[in-house]
Amino acid sequence: MKKVFLAATFVVASFMGAYAQPAEGFKFGAGVRASLPIGDMADGYSFGIGAELQGEYGISDMISAVGTTGYTSFFGKKFDIPGVGSVKNDALGYIPILVGARVYPSTNFFIGAQVGYGILTGSGSEGAFNYQPQVGYNAETFQVALNYNGLSKSGSTLSHLGLTAIYKFGGN
Repeated sequence: MKKVFLAATFVVASFMGAYAQPAEGFKFGAGVRASLPIGDMADGYSFGIGAELQGEYGISDMISAVGTTGYTSFFGKKFDIPGVGSVKNDALGYIPILVGARVYPSTNFFIGAQVGYGILTGSGSEGAFNYQPQVGYNAETFQVALNYNGLSKSGSTLSHLGLTAIYKFGGN
């Protein structure tokens, strides 16, 4: 047990000594997103693809504030209903409006979380509380993130896993 504790202490201390990125002010980014519905959302939708815009502001060497928006279209699944025939769900559009923070425990690795409002477009458009924890890799000109995205309203949650690739540009 002592060896595990010492190893964990060493890893944490190593991360604390490694600074992720200089506080460079504001950076813009644009990219693509692939999404896989999970849970209840997977019952009606098979896959999502979209575009994302991001702004990130370096607060310190290890912490940044981030804002994200975009559009993802989820493809509806086809169902066979006895006596009716084949029915396909319409595509479902999703627009996130999120703000949050990222922690950079090492030079290129980040852990973050964002919250905000998610809008579902299509017939019966509505919005819901939106949250998105994420982990990712950050390089000079690009960023790749894996995230879980949940939209919660009235006790139910629609969720999907996302993989986002962002090209970073601009800013100071």
